[in-house]
Amino acid sequence: MEYMHKELSLSYRSRSSILTGCGLILLMVSACGRDFYHKHAPFLPHSKGYMRPWYSTYPEYPNSYGFKNLGTAITPSTLFLSDNAADGGDIVAVALNGKVVLDNHRLHTPANAPPYPLIIQLNQGRNKIDILCRKDPDGSGCTLKAEISNTTAGQGISTVNDSYIPEGEFASLSVEYKPDNRSRAQNTI
Repeated sequence: MEYMHKELSLSYRSRSSILTGCGLILLMVSACGRDFYHKHAPFLPHSKGYMRPWYSTYPEYPNSYGFKNLGTAITPSTLFLSDNAADGGDIVAVALNGKVVLDNHRLHTPANAPPYPLIIQLNQGRNKIDILCRKDPDGSGCTLKAEISNTTAGQGISTVNDSYIPEGEFASLSVEYKPDNRSRAQNTI
């Protein structure tokens, strides 16, 4: 019985030490900031960092319906799509550089269903995304949100169309892929 008690005690001490160590590391990282962490904690893992998406300076297409152009330094990237107004369940098709990559898909607002993750393989430079509003159950036209992210939904940058896309019409936007975009170094994480 005494042996079993001693074994449990060691197990408790080990867990306590691990939690204390993790707490100290977390405190150091959160309190000291990234520069201090990288300089004074060489024994801890360092991320390579990634380039945050940005708004591209390419001119907007005449049929953008208000969508802004997006940019990323990573491919494949994920384009998260969702309905942006009342949850009518807009039905859309999406083409990347003229090739259909999603067809007859019903989108919902993020409050009713997660955004649809469309993984896109980009060419270097300007990539054209065409979004066809096949059907808007409300009848007023599609209202969409498109977010480019290299991690998860809600962590990238997004754009919405500020005017309805009529049924049967395309809205176009660009996703710029620049793999070595060092001029945006201030945006790295």
